Amino acid sequence: MVALDTEFHRERSYFAKLALIQIAANDEVFLIDPLRVDVSPLGALFDSETEVVFHAAGQDLEILSRKVGRVPRYFFDTQIAAGFLGYSSPALSVLLEQFLGELMDKSDRLSDWLARPLEAKQLNYAAQDVIHLVRLRDTLVSEIDKLGRVSWLEEELGEYISQDFSSSSDPIRAWSKVREIRALKGRTKYVGMALAAWREERAMQEDVPPRFVLPDLALATIAQHLPKRTSDLRGIRAVENRHMSNGVDQEILRVIETALGEPLPDESEIAVPDPIEVPSGTATLLATWLVSHAKGLKIDSNLLGVRSDINELFSSSGVSRLERGWRKEAVGDYVGRIISGEIALALGSSGDITMVENSGVIVT
Repeated sequence: MVALDTEFHRERSYFAKLALIQIAANDEVFLIDPLRVDVSPLGALFDSETEVVFHAAGQDLEILSRKVGRVPRYFFDTQIAAGFLGYSSPALSVLLEQFLGELMDKSDRLSDWLARPLEAKQLNYAAQDVIHLVRLRDTLVSEIDKLGRVSWLEEELGEYISQDFSSSSDPIRAWSKVREIRALKGRTKYVGMALAAWREERAMQEDVPPRFVLPDLALATIAQHLPKRTSDLRGIRAVENRHMSNGVDQEILRVIETALGEPLPDESEIAVPDPIEVPSGTATLLATWLVSHAKGLKIDSNLLGVRSDINELFSSSGVSRLERGWRKEAVGDYVGRIISGEIALALGSSGDITMVENSGVIVT
């Protein structure tokens, strides 16, 4: 079993820039400089039967997936585990202090990790992120075992690590993240979609955030005005001269010309899916009960279920997470009975939401 963490920056790049990898194994800490060495051999570790322990692993796994080419087969996340003890996205420092009595020095949290050489205090800070992680993992599992929920934790970890951690977006769907383009109609929307796809691809190539290529508002206003000349482009709202350098203005005009010459797809093909319609008040009521139920179980309510999980209960497109796996066991048949009207929710004397048999009598 090993513990692993990374330090990185992504404020001014499309892809996160890996700056340091910390690994703890057998009471030793190893700090790996990815700016000087090839980190792809970590793939052998990830393919082995060694469990790799992280804390809040989402961005670490995204970066490692790109730099190493894979993520660990056997995976543990102390933040996810803490959720089964009622903690909601806790910081590592909180868990170390509460479960192990260890205090972390967080003074170098905002360090420039790409600077070289790294200072001794930075290296000491980085080592703190992994040196106690395996021991914390064992302590959390022991506490979860007392509640008889280790199988729930294992299921959640397996589902989490099986997702796609690819860090790049599909350029074809980039438009769906731009509110101004989603609001457009017809031909202007199609041009906006093409511009969003072009911007995403260029941002990947230059390794810069998409907004550095062109702001969202600029994409939409260009699509609305449909300029034919570079002089037209430079007079459009939110388009600045710095955006038009290195041939960008000509590329934009070519994208517009191509999009205007293509058949316009059916509106249903380019529409943003409507949100699932849930009976008025029902989702709010169920969400309130779910928070109360999670509190009674001593599980983080966001881990047990969120509003989208409740909305999925009313969807014909799939099965809500609340209807399968450990969540179904935790929730039981209560949600179905509430939806069917068999039981009702009431405010208990302590302020918590409680369940009562539904008499069917409506009080007016």
